[in-house]
Amino acid sequence: MLSAWARSGIVSNNAVVRITKPDINAKDSRFGDAILVLRGVRAGILIKCGPYPSASEVIEYNGLLAMKSKRTVRQSPVWLDAQAPLAQWYATGLGQSIAKRLELEVGSRLGDVFGYQGVQVGNLVPGLHLLEGAGLQRHLMLDAPGNEADIHADVLSLPIASDTMKAVAFFHTLDFCDNPHQALREADRVLTDDGQLIIIGFNPYSAFGARHALTAWRRSEPWNGRFYARHRVSDWLSVLDYRVLDSAAMFIRPPINSERVLRRLHRMEGLQRWLGGLGGLYIMRARKQTMPMTMTRQWRRPRAGMAASSFARTGDKTSARPRATVARIDHRQR
Repeated sequence: MLSAWARSGIVSNNAVVRITKPDINAKDSRFGDAILVLRGVRAGILIKCGPYPSASEVIEYNGLLAMKSKRTVRQSPVWLDAQAPLAQWYATGLGQSIAKRLELEVGSRLGDVFGYQGVQVGNLVPGLHLLEGAGLQRHLMLDAPGNEADIHADVLSLPIASDTMKAVAFFHTLDFCDNPHQALREADRVLTDDGQLIIIGFNPYSAFGARHALTAWRRSEPWNGRFYARHRVSDWLSVLDYRVLDSAAMFIRPPINSERVLRRLHRMEGLQRWLGGLGGLYIMRARKQTMPMTMTRQWRRPRAGMAASSFARTGDKTSARPRATVARIDHRQR
């Protein structure tokens, strides 16, 4: 239990702890948070904790060695630092199986995307171009410096002119970004008025999400990221005035890093019709909705009266041209 507490960051870095009175619980409301006491350890021994970050402070209370836990906010990894480990993970058997499935699923959803150019954020799989199925003349690749890409930059500050991209593909960008709102704002800036945003991320309500919850403390990609639910991402897009065209989960097979086992479990993908929401990854496609401002001519308000003309022949039979009499018909109430 002590090693588990040390790994989770409860005990300070390289702290030497002396157990005084074990097997006793204590709780005091004056500290605001719960007081945890080391149990199951003999008194008088010394324990040296490993080099883990500190997430709480060790306190002495009534002769008991207790720990006052502090509620900390879990931080997402930096996008620039996560690209290289993610590319290594996608080179494994599990990553390659997901990449093959992604290429088919994304390509079948881009039949209505046409324009000059689009950009894919994240070159995690060499040779996998998510926008290849779209009708674009030019496909750009953006990644962190040091990786193979057309543009090397940070997703939080894209070096792309505004209103120049017909499509933007986020390849696990929000899962490993410490500021996902800024990343979405940057994508909104570079997209044209009717451009499309394709988002690929891990589904927290799946076997991938369960493993993420159990092994996130190891701080290894991809399980140390932030797996956002689809409804949460949809809310963010609605704030930016985007309309979600379609959203679906894929890859129902468990996250097992064995090509042989994954091939045997390939028939599980046939359950996507009934268990589609439990897929390990999701694909969301949204369209930017921007109404252009056009000037309209303001017409004059018609008057209440209506002019009508009636032609009547006069009694003069010698007149060759008939005389016209104009009558004004007023519909106003008297």
